[in-house]
Amino acid sequence: MSEYIPMQAEIEDIDRVTSDTYLISLHILEGKGLSYRPGQFIMVSVFGLGECPISIASSPTRDTLQICIRRAGRITSGIMDSRIGDVLGVRGPCGNGFPLERMGRDILIAGGGSGFATLRSLVNYIVDRRRSFGDVTVIYGARTSQDLYFMQEYKGWQMAGLSVGITVDVGDDSWTGNVGMVTSLLDRLEVSVGSAAICGPPVMINSVANTLLTMGFSNSDIYISLERHMKCGLGKCGHCNIGPHHVCQDGPVFSYDRVRSLLESL
Repeated sequence: MSEYIPMQAEIEDIDRVTSDTYLISLHILEGKGLSYRPGQFIMVSVFGLGECPISIASSPTRDTLQICIRRAGRITSGIMDSRIGDVLGVRGPCGNGFPLERMGRDILIAGGGSGFATLRSLVNYIVDRRRSFGDVTVIYGARTSQDLYFMQEYKGWQMAGLSVGITVDVGDDSWTGNVGMVTSLLDRLEVSVGSAAICGPPVMINSVANTLLTMGFSNSDIYISLERHMKCGLGKCGHCNIGPHHVCQDGPVFSYDRVRSLLESL
């Protein structure tokens, strides 16, 4: 099928993640489904409205294709207003994913805000392939406890042998966990030096990456996702350009040494 023509995908389930975010499960109606790797994205269309890039939140080790949607504009609103049984368009997968064949066994996964959605794919991939990995640490931060994604899954990740640290920027009477930047969790958890996967706001990415460099991580072993900067998915419109790179084609996953100097302009 042409990369320009969307496949039809039926909405099978809709789960509320936060007050303004849904986890939508899709079933591709054509062919054998979608083959992808953690970190890739798809172009999702609402027929009659248009399309937008959405990171894949599910793991390719599982049968269901899932996307995490937050209401941000006309198209995302159209997706969120859809119901079970409605059909959306899907193009992809697009871009590249995390290079698991180069990342080694010990992995740190660090997410900030809505950027944690694309990292869920990687976390669940590791859970399902647990014997292929060594020490795996997951750290994640959001503005408040009400903004945290996938809270019901943390215990399962811990039971699979992953070390999980969660923090919020602003605590309240109901929150008994850590309050502070994501980097504050690195002081509280034993992190094995190896490879890292980071996704979140540019300030958070730089902060975590620079802290990891002081801990002995290599620039080339830190992988970041710039999934917020995608547009057409084909490298044609130019809206995703960061320096010489088209994020939708050359990324969204980059090694930190390739884009470190460019992140300051984002």
